[in-house]
Amino acid sequence: MVGAIVVFVVIFSLLVLAHEAGHFWAARRVGIKIDEFGIGFPPRIKSFKRRGVVYSFNWIPFGGFVKLHGESGEDIPDKMAFSSKTPLERIWVIISGVLMNFLVGMVLLMIGFWLRMPPLVTPVEQLVGATNQVESKVVVMKIVENSPAASANLVAGDFILGSGEVIFSTPNDFKDFLTDKAGKQTSFLIGREGEELVVDITPASSTEGVIIGAWIDRSIEKVSYVWWKVPWLAVKEIGMLLLVISQAITGLIYQLFTTATIPADLSGPVGIARITVDLMRLGWMRILQFIIFLSLNLGIINLVPFPGLDGGRLAFVLVEMARGGRKLSTSTENAVNTVGFLLIVLLVLVVTYKDVLKII
Repeated sequence: MVGAIVVFVVIFSLLVLAHEAGHFWAARRVGIKIDEFGIGFPPRIKSFKRRGVVYSFNWIPFGGFVKLHGESGEDIPDKMAFSSKTPLERIWVIISGVLMNFLVGMVLLMIGFWLRMPPLVTPVEQLVGATNQVESKVVVMKIVENSPAASANLVAGDFILGSGEVIFSTPNDFKDFLTDKAGKQTSFLIGREGEELVVDITPASSTEGVIIGAWIDRSIEKVSYVWWKVPWLAVKEIGMLLLVISQAITGLIYQLFTTATIPADLSGPVGIARITVDLMRLGWMRILQFIIFLSLNLGIINLVPFPGLDGGRLAFVLVEMARGGRKLSTSTENAVNTVGFLLIVLLVLVVTYKDVLKII
C-alpha cells in the first residue's frame, strides 16, 4: 500500500507540474513576469533564481505551482503583470494548464496505442479496419454463491485461460466449450495475479445451458493497430474520454448541489491510492491508462467555473468582459477564491474520511 501511495503521489505530482508548466509557457509567451515556479508546496527546502524566476523545491511533494506577477486581482502599473494583460491574453494563460493536461493525455494515448494498449472507452469492435490483431482473455466478474465456480474457489478478477489444448479468447469461446461438459469434471487453466494454476470444475446444466456459476466478460489485453491510423484514433478516443469525464463530473456537481450528498463511488487521494494498488498488479499498461484518465480528469475538473480553480479565474475574466472591462474589486475576488478553496479542501477531507472508513 505504501508503494502504491508513493506511485500515486509521483504520478499526480508530475501531472500537476505539467499543468503548471502550461501556465508557465503561456505566461512567458504573452510577456507576464513569473515570480516563482514551485515543485511541491511550502515550506521551502531550497531555491535558486534564474532569469528573474525563483525556482523552489518544497517539503510537501504533491504537485507544484506557478506564481504570476499581479495574479491576485490587484491592478499593478506594470506591463508584465498578469492583471495588466488583455482579457484574451489572460484567458489564454488560464486555460493553458488544462490544454497541457489534454496534450499529455493525447501523447501518452498515442504511445500506448503504438505499444498495443487497448482503448479506454471505445469498443474494440468499432476499430475494424484500424487494427490488425486483438488479444483478449475471459475474465471472471462475479461468482454466484453455491455454484461450481464457488466450489472451485474461483474469485472475481480471475482469468479463465483455457482447458487442455483449447485457449479461450472470448466469452463465446468459453461457452461453446462448455456445451457438452455438463456433469463432467474438467480442468481449467486460471490466471490469478500474474500466476497460473489449474482448477477442476464440474459444470452444471440449467435453463440457460451449461454453466459454472460465474459472470464473465472479455478483457482486451493487447491490440495491434495500423500504425499510421493511431493519431486519428487517439484524437477520437480523447474526444470520447472527455465526453465521458465531463458527464460524470456534471452529474457529481448536480448531486452535490441538489441533494447535498457525495456519491458513494467518489474517491479521494486514499481511494485512488487503493485503485493504484490494484492497477499495479495488472501491469504497466493499466497504469498508463490510469495516468491518461487522471490527466484528462485534472484538466476537466480545472475547467469547472468554481472559485479556486482555473474555471473560476476564467469566470472572473468573462464577467469583466461582460461588464465592459470593469473588473470586480480585488477584495471581492480574493474573498470568493478563499471561500472556494476552503470548500474544495473540505470536500477532499470528507471524501478522504469516507475512503478511510472503507479500509477500516
